[in-house]
Amino acid sequence: MGKSIVAIFLFILCLMSSYGCNHKQTALTEKDGIWVVYDRECRKCHKINGKGSLVGRFIYKMPNFTNTKWQDNVSDSRLIISVANGKGKMPGYKGKLKDEEIVDLVKVCVRSFYPPPAE
Repeated sequence: MGKSIVAIFLFILCLMSSYGCNHKQTALTEKDGIWVVYDRECRKCHKINGKGSLVGRFIYKMPNFTNTKWQDNVSDSRLIISVANGKGKMPGYKGKLKDEEIVDLVKVCVRSFYPPPAE
């Protein structure tokens, strides 16, 4: 029951954070602060290009953030819950990061890889 309450709370937080504002212009993103958090907490596995390592993708089922099919099929709320609670080998960041940082990691960083840049 505790996990479902956390999930509902994070879902509501996600909805509230996107209501009435441009979700890509938060206090953190104005200072590029959320990218500092991505560099510190996410880059070592997900890499700067969002594709992750070959080993990570095939052994640990790490998502490739530039994959349009994956981006189309995963919701912000599902990603926020995964970042907060952890998933597979990825640790949970609830308590280590602020709720706003978790939401911005998803809405700004992860979503910035979609659509992927033309090659």
